[in-house]
Amino acid sequence: MQPQPPHIVLPDDSTQAAIENLRAPSVHPGYEAKLRTFGQFVGVWDMDIKLFNETNQLVYHQPGVWMFSWILDGRAIQDVIVGPPRSDPAHGERRIGTTIRYYDEITKRWHITFMTATGGIYIHLQGGQKGNAIVLEGKDTDGSALRWMFTEITPASFHWLGYTSLDSGKTWRLEQEMFARRRTPEKTANVPHGDTPST
Repeated sequence: MQPQPPHIVLPDDSTQAAIENLRAPSVHPGYEAKLRTFGQFVGVWDMDIKLFNETNQLVYHQPGVWMFSWILDGRAIQDVIVGPPRSDPAHGERRIGTTIRYYDEITKRWHITFMTATGGIYIHLQGGQKGNAIVLEGKDTDGSALRWMFTEITPASFHWLGYTSLDSGKTWRLEQEMFARRRTPEKTANVPHGDTPST
């Protein structure tokens, strides 16, 4: 008996084969509870994004969109976040980044890797549920400590906070903040592909 090749999806456009085989229609059966920490965010969110400098001054305040989807046969989650550029929000190249979120069943911790080609950023963090919040910790590209938090989580909204520390976690400074509102299916259906609507 000849070995059988794995089942794959072959789209008409072969350049999309990797994407089509990466995505999953839903969570893997039996993993609903294990992956709920980030599985609850699957969908489209309209974002209010704020960035702060070293003196806690607001230096960026723009709308964005954050999209979460199941991947790898429903065993992991990938998200894409899109926002206007800092210099020319109306006409410049959009800011876009992606995160892979994977749950380690042995350590009971989430591993996430964020990257953005336009910013040259590659970051790995670990963590998970802590009380009513989700807390992830790791290091920035310059070696400084990072703490990313999802707080005030409801089915329709959440508050994301990004902290940095230059003294190994003794003190923390807020450098990013985002407020999220879940987009309704009706609103999502009415936005043309490639558009980035405001909040």
